Amino acid sequence: MNRGDVAQVNASENWRSGDKKVVGLLTFSHAVQHFYAAGLALTYPFVIRQFHISYSSLGFVLAVSGIIGGLLQGAAGLVRRYSARFLLSAQNLSLAVFTLLGAFSPGFAFYGFMRFMGALALWPQHPVGSAYLSEMFPKKKGTVLSWHTTGGTIGTLLIPIATTSIIASYGWRTALVALSVPMAIGGFVVIGKLPLEPSHVKGSVAHKQAQRQPGSPSIISIILGNKSALVVIAASTVSAAGRGLGVLSAFAPIYLKDGADLSTVTVGLVYTVLVAGGVVGPLIAGWLSDKIGRKGVLIAAYLGGAVSMILFVQKYSSVWSLAGISLIMGVLAYSETPLIQSLFSDAIGPSQARAAFGIFFAVAYGVGALWLALVGVVIDRYSFQAAFYVMAASFVIAALMITPKFVTARHMHTG
Repeated sequence: MNRGDVAQVNASENWRSGDKKVVGLLTFSHAVQHFYAAGLALTYPFVIRQFHISYSSLGFVLAVSGIIGGLLQGAAGLVRRYSARFLLSAQNLSLAVFTLLGAFSPGFAFYGFMRFMGALALWPQHPVGSAYLSEMFPKKKGTVLSWHTTGGTIGTLLIPIATTSIIASYGWRTALVALSVPMAIGGFVVIGKLPLEPSHVKGSVAHKQAQRQPGSPSIISIILGNKSALVVIAASTVSAAGRGLGVLSAFAPIYLKDGADLSTVTVGLVYTVLVAGGVVGPLIAGWLSDKIGRKGVLIAAYLGGAVSMILFVQKYSSVWSLAGISLIMGVLAYSETPLIQSLFSDAIGPSQARAAFGIFFAVAYGVGALWLALVGVVIDRYSFQAAFYVMAASFVIAALMITPKFVTARHMHTG
């Protein structure tokens, strides 16, 4: 077996040769996955106008897609026999196909169906990728999971200016055709370069242990008996209303276009600033959580994020003021994802990480996707401002949920 084809567990504090390559490949795969979500989000205002649909209709499609895609993440524990390399490469190649087909949508029904099919394809990245990194780097979970999250944010960051420029010049359909290319490339890179995890190297000790592990019902029992894990899952489901990689990324561009009445290119620029904050924020927050503990950093991100969401939908005389608030909101809202995942991993321990993360994402992202429909309804019936107030309130409630002392973990920090 080629040494480069097998990933070994790094339980030390120091980086070894090849460790950064592993983290980099997972980060890259997550970036490619977010080309899909971010690219589609920028077509929503134009799809709404061309197909004459309401925000509620769009929100419904996004919610159904999010719920099904989120619940499918619970299958992570049932596909242990497939390597992360296989699952993630299949994900990226499938997203390329569905994006390309979506570009030729004759109506909203077909467009919505391709969005739904994309949700079926993109489920592996979070539970499989997060479990892979948590098992490989148990002493640096906050750091490596923040890089994994940042990979998705980088993917989101690279899209707005390029995509909005293509839309402005050639239309949203051409933009989707262009988006399908890097996703296809990402699929081939992952299948060719990502090392196998030890549990998938036949004959290894890790593989034999994995074969003897009980199925997902066991991990469900473990989670149900763990008060900290249950509270973290509940808090993550509530905060899904304002999560950077979710509701915020779906509706922020629409608000900038239809609520703030900005030009297409300006929307791309401001949204890029927002996502740039989402690149920096998780890296700082993840590193800080490894040093001083998860809860305090997460609560600060929740409360600061709530304030920034309220400020985001106020009227500003200068687009630079709006961009500044967008940057702060991106730093705080996007930091929630790696922090809550790290807190969950701490609470549940290293046993059956993939199955545990599968359940976490199925509930937090599957059920949490209902917020997409609710936010769409709030926008239609009330206003963008009211919708962002709801998102801010969800962050405050989540902060209150994790504040009590019963949210504990095995390894709150490693510094």
